[in-house]
Amino acid sequence: MQRFTEVQLDREALGLTMEDSQSHQSPQLGFYRLHSPCLLSVETHDENGEPGIGTAFHIGDGYLVTARHVIEGRQLTNLIPARDGSISLDSVEVIYPSDPTVDLALLKTNFSLDYYMKHVNFWGRDDVTKVDHIQIGGHLDDWIDDGLVLMKVIAFGYPPIPTSPRPELVAVRGEINAIIDPYVGSKHPLFVISPMARGGFSGGPVLSENGWLLGIVTSSLLTNHAVPELGYGAALTVEPLWNLLAENKIFPASNADILFELRHGWNLKEEDFPFGAEKLGKLKAGGTSACEMD
Repeated sequence: MQRFTEVQLDREALGLTMEDSQSHQSPQLGFYRLHSPCLLSVETHDENGEPGIGTAFHIGDGYLVTARHVIEGRQLTNLIPARDGSISLDSVEVIYPSDPTVDLALLKTNFSLDYYMKHVNFWGRDDVTKVDHIQIGGHLDDWIDDGLVLMKVIAFGYPPIPTSPRPELVAVRGEINAIIDPYVGSKHPLFVISPMARGGFSGGPVLSENGWLLGIVTSSLLTNHAVPELGYGAALTVEPLWNLLAENKIFPASNADILFELRHGWNLKEEDFPFGAEKLGKLKAGGTSACEMD
């Protein structure tokens, strides 16, 4: 599927990618600067007041994805956008998967990047590409095989950084090292990834080099109760996220197109989708995604 095509990033420096200086193409944001507005830090504390931190990311229409263990049984104290976004804690509604083994949570919020998308310009230009949500990959569990091993990935998260006075978004390049079907915990495959597992990355996105969501950081695979930093980083595949959206009939932004395309697998009907007649007709005809028609 198109969402699974790797794209080589040419040059990236200080958040800016430039084509050949002889061309007339406009400057564009680098990978980190392009996607970072979609990220938020998640601050919590437990019943004893012990603080915790994790990561969430925006998939459209105010819906944020994080790991279940980041917030379940904990008091949510703050959601801090990486940049430019606005959100109110009072707006947060937590939605969990019906399967308790799935380490995911969906936060329905009023998170918005409208001002950023409409009014923030770069270098005085209005033709610089910006994004306001992460697009979910279309790779379901049955389609995943070892052909993905050594695929390059970028993980985002909020690990605590000594001496930093506030949470700082960290991005790490790496690759998929293996794909496993765990015999405990998740019923879905896990990507074993090379970025070191650190506290605070939980709930963060693992993206392909062209920006599609490959998985969600959920755990560090350990032996003998070792510290998380000595384990393997693990990212849950996206099928349980698609399941969570489908079972709650949530169709966020451009991620609605794959849900529509595969609607029969989730027992969804055309009338379940919030599309007008024109958009519905184009989707049924094929070849046009929901994001292209928005």
